[in-house]
Amino acid sequence: MSPIRITELAVFRSRTALVVLAITLTIAMVVGLGLTVRRATTSITDASQTSAKLAQIHGDLVSINRERGFVIRAAKESGDRRWESRYRSLGAQLDKRLHDASVLAVSPAVKAAAARASQARQRAAPAEARAFTQIRKGNAVKASQIISDPHYVADADAYNMAVDKLLTATWDHVEHQRVAAQGTIRFALMCAVLVLIVLSIIWYAILRDAQKRGAALAVAQAELLAYRDKLEQRVRERTQALKKARDKSESASKAKSEFLAVMSHEIRTPLNGILGMTTALIETKVSDDQRSMLNVVEQSGASLLTILNDVLDMSKIEAGEFTLNKADFTFDEISHSSLEMFGNAARSKNLTFDVHSTISPDTRFTGDAARIRQVLNNLLSNAVKFTNEGGIDVKLSEETDKQGATHLCIAVHDTGPGIPEKSQHSVFDRFTQVDSSLSRAHEGTGLGLAICKELVCSMGGEIDLKSEPGKGSCFRFFVTVKKCETLEIEKSQPKARSRNDKPVKKAKRALRILVAEDNPTNRMVIKSILSHAKADVTFVEDGCEAVKTWQSQPFDLVLMDIQMPQMNGVEATQAIRKIENDEAMPHIPIVAVTANAMPHQRKEYLAAGMDDHVAKPIEPQRLFSAMKSAINKHKAANDEAQPKAVNG
Repeated sequence: MSPIRITELAVFRSRTALVVLAITLTIAMVVGLGLTVRRATTSITDASQTSAKLAQIHGDLVSINRERGFVIRAAKESGDRRWESRYRSLGAQLDKRLHDASVLAVSPAVKAAAARASQARQRAAPAEARAFTQIRKGNAVKASQIISDPHYVADADAYNMAVDKLLTATWDHVEHQRVAAQGTIRFALMCAVLVLIVLSIIWYAILRDAQKRGAALAVAQAELLAYRDKLEQRVRERTQALKKARDKSESASKAKSEFLAVMSHEIRTPLNGILGMTTALIETKVSDDQRSMLNVVEQSGASLLTILNDVLDMSKIEAGEFTLNKADFTFDEISHSSLEMFGNAARSKNLTFDVHSTISPDTRFTGDAARIRQVLNNLLSNAVKFTNEGGIDVKLSEETDKQGATHLCIAVHDTGPGIPEKSQHSVFDRFTQVDSSLSRAHEGTGLGLAICKELVCSMGGEIDLKSEPGKGSCFRFFVTVKKCETLEIEKSQPKARSRNDKPVKKAKRALRILVAEDNPTNRMVIKSILSHAKADVTFVEDGCEAVKTWQSQPFDLVLMDIQMPQMNGVEATQAIRKIENDEAMPHIPIVAVTANAMPHQRKEYLAAGMDDHVAKPIEPQRLFSAMKSAINKHKAANDEAQPKAVNG
């Protein structure tokens, strides 16, 4: 976490603590003050009500005592016994009001005063009872003597004094409550003032702290903005550096591609002469020793071509120019020649070569047959190369997964030296060999298995290895293909011919082929290859001469080199196609025969109007296949164009 963020969090926490403290004190003050004032107000209200009741009781007691005295005096003077009932009624009222006065206040002083009043009443009551007894007997004089007795008068005065003290004690208690309540209110108000002062100090501290924190945050924000500007500047500088590095990398990649293209062309051109002339020389009359030497030259050239193709394949994969060419095939079409060739090679080393296949020879699949054959050839080549004793076992099968996808599975097991466990994880890496020492028994670039892995993965499959030193190795891979529907084709029965019907033989003329090639060696190779086709071949050495020669006489096919003086093959092809379109001439098949073998170069040539591409060194079968395909394609196109021209 950045220092700015840490400071911001510290500010937030400290300020939060102060605010929480202030709010807590405010709430406590408000609640405490409210409860205190409420309690004091209640006490004052109760005291006021008690005072009012005491005033009522005091008045009642004075009135009752006055009336009691009057009743006693009247009874004494008149001797009438009827005053007794009134006397008793007033006594009950007096007792009740005294009890009410004692109930209003529960302080010890009030209770003691109430007890003394009750005792004084009990002392005076017997004399009054005797007096009324004498009155009931009609002895008024005796009753007057009892009432006038000093002891009775003293007890009555003591009773009146006790009642006054009870009322006084009750008033004092009520007044004390009122004063205490007022003191509580004053104390609460003083506390509220103190709390308000404390809160004012706290809020003042919060505001000052907020100002300081705000200033600190403003400084931090300014620093952050400056840091952002600095970071943006660094990003711009880094972006420019990355852009320069990217441009440099793209330039290096382009230079590498151009270098590979040039090197491929420069290597393939002499290699074409080596392999072509070697093949032509082998077909002549030579001695056995010379034939053996020529075979060595041919094998060395083939090995060099394999290395060159591996390097180009890897460069295609790295440049993203690798594409799959899907077509229909049977597995026998892609495996027969490979199994036969490597089977013969294995048997020549006294090795067994067994093939176990569960794939129907009539089943057709859709996929890149050439790439599957390339992976199979690489695994078979390694098995034959590294196995000196025992044999090679090849298993071919077809499997279908749960999703209904079809996979071709191939396993190549050999009894070679095996691969150590520590080297198995890197065997599919580029430029990696199990034995890379100077004393290794087998040569190679270390690209074969890496290319196999790339090819298999691009075809939706996987490749793996199981090996044990001293017991051999087993390479297995599968690729995803599409299974074609099997169509039953009725074989047409040949029609019976009568004896008089004689087959008509059409006289076939030799193909007229124009070859544009500036390299003398390559011309010799092409001439040697085309000699087996019994074709009428015309050679020219540059593009301008090729266009002029094509205009001067008819040809069935043009074999066009690319890199030629004055006018290259692409420009010559474009010139021919333009003349054909301007003059409504039938299109002539043009096949590029060049050492430029990169995928983007092939696309460029086909886009320029060429019909096919054959890379040097020239494989006769590949050349003848391309020638036949181009001728048939243009023948069909020209046959469709002629009726349209007539109808038009």
